[in-house]
Amino acid sequence: MRAWMRQGRDTDRRGMSATTQLALVIPLIFAFVLLAIQASTWFYARSIALAAAETGARVSAGRTSSLGAGLAAAEQFATQAGGPGSLRAVTVTGARSGEFTTVTVAGEAARLLPGLPMTLTVTQSATLPVERLT
Repeated sequence: MRAWMRQGRDTDRRGMSATTQLALVIPLIFAFVLLAIQASTWFYARSIALAAAETGARVSAGRTSSLGAGLAAAEQFATQAGGPGSLRAVTVTGARSGEFTTVTVAGEAARLLPGLPMTLTVTQSATLPVERLT
């Protein structure tokens, strides 16, 4: 009778042991953690791209500045702040008129699992009025 009582404690109502249950649940927990970390890297890359676009627009909006100076500042900020793995394949574009300047920064966020065929594209833009004397 004691052997039967001990066997009942090691399994649940469905007959699964705790080890079997953990073997089924642990991969799901790891997948959830990796997904959460991947989402955070995408949001981090997005904030870097937005900060770079704002920096480029701020430089380009200067009264004596040019669009080229703003694009160079945005690209420099994105490569320095992003580091080698956060924001890759950075492209910076922009436009400047007499009233407004717009800088757009695009790139790819780092992937945790490089074997997956997905690209995490990030695109952010900033528009500011051009300084002028009135």
